[in-house]
Amino acid sequence: MLASLASAQKYHAFIWDSSSGLTDLGTLGGSSYAMGINDSGQVVGYSEVGTTHHAFIWTASGGMVDLGTPPGCTWSQGEMINASGEISGEAINSINRQIPAFWSASTGWMTLAEAHNPYGSYGLGINDAGMMTGQMYVGSYVNAFYWRPGGAVRFAPPLSSGIHMAAYDINNHNYISGEGILPPDGRWEAFIWSRETGTVGIGFVPGSYISLAHAINDNNEVAGISYGFGFGAPTGAFYWKKGTGIVPMQTLGGIIGAGLDINLAGAIVGWASNVSEQTHACIWSNYTSVPEDLGTLPGGTISYARSINNSGQIVGFSDVP
Repeated sequence: MLASLASAQKYHAFIWDSSSGLTDLGTLGGSSYAMGINDSGQVVGYSEVGTTHHAFIWTASGGMVDLGTPPGCTWSQGEMINASGEISGEAINSINRQIPAFWSASTGWMTLAEAHNPYGSYGLGINDAGMMTGQMYVGSYVNAFYWRPGGAVRFAPPLSSGIHMAAYDINNHNYISGEGILPPDGRWEAFIWSRETGTVGIGFVPGSYISLAHAINDNNEVAGISYGFGFGAPTGAFYWKKGTGIVPMQTLGGIIGAGLDINLAGAIVGWASNVSEQTHACIWSNYTSVPEDLGTLPGGTISYARSINNSGQIVGFSDVP
């Protein structure tokens, strides 16, 4: 799971564009992480505040604004933001259970039903209609859910005979991307779901053990991550589209890659390792291109890109001294 990050290393959220490069967005106290950006340049993420996390929204005119936590909750994270400024995320409630959460300027925080165990449930993707997706535990099983305010929580059906599903993104045609367990060997396979097609596995990068469809744009193009065999095996970035299939993408010269978001032009962002095996935020202009290294904030050595909008602005986070 890539949604929640915790480390003794100090990180700052950044925004990048082709003219200014990386710009430090600051923090609410401790480390900060930018996770999503919409076409208006609004950024969502979270920052350490004392010993907890608070979701934030950032704009060029207003800077970083603390969104606090839902009533009765002690912790919040923002994950993605849509064209209306509505945010998907998660919170920790008063009995220390993680639950999906939604925020808008008109409603404030709303939370979904508590899962019946303490495992992590996340609100990860959101489209412009306010439909949110993510993962939710019910008992010991994780489900790919979709929900919008005022509606019922619904689950995408699993891959054939599978029992676990996790969703990461939803586009404006209500196509959901994610990963699900593929019996009988328990491999996690990337999937696409829609009401028209049902749940469809999209396969694996040759030689990999796991595939994860992390983002889907309105052309139904997917950016994702593949995992090799064995604990600690390197990851790789991939692209998928119907008719093209899964295509592994290049790194910065090292062995690690990850595709985290894709815009309408087909530009993909994430991270890759260089020849020194340092992980840097990068952008692939298309799935066949050599990635561009976005560098780090001053004094940093590691960076990660999480989201790109249709203007080519990118957000993520970098370590800082």
